[in-house]
Amino acid sequence: MKVHPKRFAFISKRLAWTFAFLVILLVFFGAWRYNQNSLIQRVDIEIVNNPDSLRFVQSEDVKDIIFKEFGHYIEGQPIGKVKLLDIENILEKDGFIKEANVYIDAQNILHLKITQRRPIVRVIDISEPHYYLDLEGKKIDISPKYTARVLTITGNIGLFTENYQEIDNNRLKKAFILASYIYRDPFWSAQIEQIHIDFAGEATLAPKIGDHIIPFGIPDENISQKLKYLKAFYKEAMPIEGWNEYKSIAVGYKNQIVAKKR
Repeated sequence: MKVHPKRFAFISKRLAWTFAFLVILLVFFGAWRYNQNSLIQRVDIEIVNNPDSLRFVQSEDVKDIIFKEFGHYIEGQPIGKVKLLDIENILEKDGFIKEANVYIDAQNILHLKITQRRPIVRVIDISEPHYYLDLEGKKIDISPKYTARVLTITGNIGLFTENYQEIDNNRLKKAFILASYIYRDPFWSAQIEQIHIDFAGEATLAPKIGDHIIPFGIPDENISQKLKYLKAFYKEAMPIEGWNEYKSIAVGYKNQIVAKKR
């Protein structure tokens, strides 16, 4: 049976393309096999997003977490046996790590980019061990290696529960909202060092400068307005009267400040 020349040319072209595809596929498969058997040359650990020089997590801590989980270090391991997603998940289970990004570059270097959880307040309750809260209000246990210099909440705060921010009139919820206002305002974060919560849920602020207290009342929807009035008093009256002239500066009353001199 004779094949038409055009038909023959078409079949030959298809066979050539198929052969070329198989060759490329084999090359890629061989390169993949070679890459999977290549060894991790070293591990590069970077602690990122650390403007406050936090030291909750250091490079040795990251290596220890990996070793305890997998029973070996990563250096010298075949790339094919290194599960990047598993490493990320294990690291992010650590209470001090917010996020872990893991990848391998062309030089077979494993990169670990670690973002620490960032505490904004330390909670010292009368009936519970101390702990921190981060920017999102999530709990961070106290570290035996490092103490963060942050605002403190003391007093009768109540036991921590994971859903405390969803509970109306929760003392910790209200105290955390107030702490967040203070943290986000450069003026107040430089002025206030402690929030004390009493049995009625009312807050008293202790400043870093001056020998006075600030009865604040229950932290509620008027937090922003109270801090606004208080800031105006600090900027206008305090420089004239002096920082040690007052015994208390109360903002727990509606739309007014009650200052008591010594």
